[in-house]
Order: sequence, then C-alpha cells, then structure tokens
Amino acid sequence: MEEYNSFKQEDNILTHTRILDAPIDLVWEVWTTAEHIKEWWGPNGFSLTTKAMTVEKGKVWDFIMHGIGLDWINKIEYLEVKKPSLLTYKHTGAESEDYNFSVSVSFEEVKGKTLLTMKSVFKSKAIIEELNRKVNAIEGGKQTLNRLENYLKFLRSRK
Repeated sequence: MEEYNSFKQEDNILTHTRILDAPIDLVWEVWTTAEHIKEWWGPNGFSLTTKAMTVEKGKVWDFIMHGIGLDWINKIEYLEVKKPSLLTYKHTGAESEDYNFSVSVSFEEVKGKTLLTMKSVFKSKAIIEELNRKVNAIEGGKQTLNRLENYLKFLRSRK
C-alpha cells in the first residue's frame, strides 16, 4: 500500500489524512491514554502535562502544552467515543472563545494499517488564518501527526 499523507483546507475546515503503519488498536491506545499521548502530542519542541484524561462521552482531557517559552492551557470535552473507530470532541481553553473548535477523528483498519482522518471545524476561515499567523497552527498540526507517526514506529521497533 502506498503511504498516504494529505492535508486540505476548505473554508473553515482543516482535514488531515494519513495511513499509519500500525494496527488500529495501537493507534487508538496511543491517542487515548495519558502515558502515550504525552510522548507525541503537540508540535515539534513541545511537551505536555495532563491534569486529567477520561476518554468517555461527556468527560474531559485537561492538559497544558509547553512550548516556545509559554504554557498553553487546553481542554477537550469528548462528545462521542466509539472504540476503536471514532472520537469527536470540542477543543477549548484558548484566550478567546473564537479559537475554540470541534474535531472528529476517525480510525479505519486498512490491511493491517490505520487510516486516520482528522477533521477540525473552526468558527471561520478568518480564525484559521489568524491562528496560523499567530502560532503557525497548520504546520503545528502536521508536526503533531508526524510525531504520532514517529512514536508508533518507535513502539513497533521495540517489539
């Protein structure tokens, strides 16, 4: 299977799609457990402190991203959790409610690998452009998924 890695922006929606060379159960595990997610979440050079993480509908992941000399308070409220195929959540915690957004992450098994599709819906295209100017948000999202991919390779190499 050819490696697949794409990104597109349509108005106020960002969509990242990847084929990850790991089984769906492992991808789900590293996305939904605090001990794994701290190893890869965030752009290059960032670290993560999880204050609470309960991946269930109506529950939250409360965390702080540390990077570029700042602490970024974040909160994810899970709206839908269907193990191991779907997570939907609302991301909050930014300095302005305008920056809050909704995310749908689907995980699909494809020949022993995992097709990941992450769709983020923002209030407007202008908000995406503003976040991109301020914090290089689009590139940060790509780097986060690169870190996920590298972490999965690391885990698989240890077996």
